[in-house]
Parts: sequence; C-alpha cells; structure tokens
Amino acid sequence: MTEEPRHADGAVEPKASSDSAVVRMIILLFLGLGLGGFVAFRLLSTPAEPAPPEVARDPLLLRGRGIFLARCAACHGNNGKGDGQLASQLIGPPVGNLTAAKWKYGDDPDTVLKIIREGTQGSRMQGWGTVLDFADLNAVAAYAYYLGKRPVPDPLRKSIPN
Repeated sequence: MTEEPRHADGAVEPKASSDSAVVRMIILLFLGLGLGGFVAFRLLSTPAEPAPPEVARDPLLLRGRGIFLARCAACHGNNGKGDGQLASQLIGPPVGNLTAAKWKYGDDPDTVLKIIREGTQGSRMQGWGTVLDFADLNAVAAYAYYLGKRPVPDPLRKSIPN
C-alpha cells in the first residue's frame, strides 16, 4: 500500500485529479453550444434585400448601406425603423427610428455625424468614431438620410473623395 503524500506539517496532500474524459466532455459541450448559437443566429437572421436601384447607382449610399447593415441594423433594423433584432432587448430609451418625420436630435449634418461618431448619452447608442474612418462615417450618415427619405446634404457628398 502506498503512503499518501504529506506536507511538512503532516497534513495529507490532496491528490491531483484530472479526469480527462470530463474535461473533454466540457470542452465539447462548450464547442457544441457555440456552434449551436452560430447556427441559430444564421437561421434566425433576416438577410438583407438587394440594394434599391437608387442606392446601387450611388457609390456613397452603397458604401453607407454596407456599413449600416453590418454595424447598425442589429439595433436600427435593415430599414432603419428602430426594430432591429437587438432593439427590444436593450435597456434605456427606444432605438431611434430613422424613418421618423422628426429625428430626436435633429437632422443637421454636423449633429448626425457627431451622434454616429460619439454616440448619445443615456442610451445604448455607442459611438463608431474609433471603428469607422471619416469616409465611412460620412457614408453611414448619408445612408441614414436616405432611410429617412431626406436628401443627402451636400457637405456629406463633398467630403468623400471619389
């Protein structure tokens, strides 16, 4: 019979137990959960419709639409109505409806760009200024105007190099 290892003070040292089967099962469980979540996300996410002709013909709007669908639609919805998949789960004021006749903070181009760049206090709208460059911010702002059925302000068009 083997003697149990002891510390200098005479206490029995606990056996190191690494049941590899349990570890493998836990790892497989987490991988399965991750894969299941990914599959569920892909099955439940609504694919975007093709770009409308007026967007497809306008490089600024087409660029803004791509960024909007990738970064903004989860909250604002594909059509900007504030009905994205995450909108109902967010705590705080409702997500902005870009199709509304009146925007909460107004529709001045500098204000719209500031909101996209810096976000808004007291809401879940985070700023994108550290993620998007100047041209991308302008393109998203232009697309927001398009969704709101507003003309794209000239300063947004003039600030984007072709």
